[in-house]
Amino acid sequence: MAKQRFTSLDKSTQKTKEWLHEIQNELGWTDENMVYIATRSVIQTLRDRLPVEEAVELGDELPMVMKGMYYEGYQASGKPEKIKNREEFFRKVQEKSPNKRLKTQEATSAVFSILEKKLSGGGEIKQVRNNMPKDIQKFWESSIQK
Repeated sequence: MAKQRFTSLDKSTQKTKEWLHEIQNELGWTDENMVYIATRSVIQTLRDRLPVEEAVELGDELPMVMKGMYYEGYQASGKPEKIKNREEFFRKVQEKSPNKRLKTQEATSAVFSILEKKLSGGGEIKQVRNNMPKDIQKFWESSIQK
């Protein structure tokens, strides 16, 4: 019996790899595992700061494999988390990372930039950005202007 390929899974895996490589290029890092950790930490912090409905809408926009990263360990109760400014956001990103030397500001900037590029076709990413505190919105906007 011949094995059949799971083409939708293959496509999603490839799409996720493309996103991660773009984030890696944006960061200029050589360590792919660190890029993965950084991406996961940033998107999970973003998810936790969003109202549940908005978090789900953002998750719907991600490639299937990346959704796994995004939803890993998600608990909807108590959301959105009260992250009031970008320093708190960066601290939460660091808390989600097993590598305590993660350059959180660089990682966040790169992930915001790629999310903006990949999801700018609809209004979803603008809604996500507008759900952030003002200083995070400004940081996000500066990230996409690079």
